[in-house]
Amino acid sequence: MHGLGNDFVVVDGRQEPFRPTHKEIRWICDRYVGVGGDQLLVVETPSAAGADARMRIYNIDGVEAQTCLNATRCVAWLLLSETGSDHVVLETLGGRVEAARDGEYGVALRVAAPKWDWQSIPLTYKADTLALDLVSGPLTQPTAVNVGNPHLVFFVASRDEVDVGRWAPAIQNNPMLPEGANVGIAELAAPDLIRLVVWERPGILTRACGSGACAAVLAARRRGLTRDNRITVDMPGGRLQVEVHDDDSITLIGPTAVAFSGVLPVDLRTA
Repeated sequence: MHGLGNDFVVVDGRQEPFRPTHKEIRWICDRYVGVGGDQLLVVETPSAAGADARMRIYNIDGVEAQTCLNATRCVAWLLLSETGSDHVVLETLGGRVEAARDGEYGVALRVAAPKWDWQSIPLTYKADTLALDLVSGPLTQPTAVNVGNPHLVFFVASRDEVDVGRWAPAIQNNPMLPEGANVGIAELAAPDLIRLVVWERPGILTRACGSGACAAVLAARRRGLTRDNRITVDMPGGRLQVEVHDDDSITLIGPTAVAFSGVLPVDLRTA
């Protein structure tokens, strides 16, 4: 499946548990020898009360990630289609996420309020998360926020003029960030429109990033760049809608798509 080109391999592990090794995850996500995808998602039976399913998110390096909102929308759509319900609750490492239908293929996610304190990003030492003292080429003084996973948002005059692959890795791997961070390069094109590109952990440039879209909107509002509470975020893969509520929770709305289905080899080690 994919959400605006941010693509995932989704495995149903509810009846038969599926716990792949790092090597197997790398093989599955490899676009040349495996299936290919930005992440591997495994749907499991929930462990938390009130959740309909648990979703595990594995990055291409095999490390389990806390949150991916494009991935969450894709898995939520599968569950909504399977059950015929209009509402599901997903349990993730980054917390509980509520999902609802938004048209035939669209999904709206209700995301908890962000965390701004330096310990929650996390940073290695106390710092003002509104404008961190970090610089890499044209990228300076990002705003840090945790929306289930850590993000740094840099505001620039033109998104398309920044060589993201050149400048973002140094920021992502800075010693100030013990868990790294997703690096967003944002251009405020209008009070209700942000143009964004995100260099995601562990070091890939994806066509869209749901949590990055939320982080960019929150950062723009915190820095006083806009007062709008419903903002369109334009990314290379398409557009998402982000709405910020009075309690600082967020609704993220966007499309999903099924690319194809298939069967993985029983013993991936021999593939």
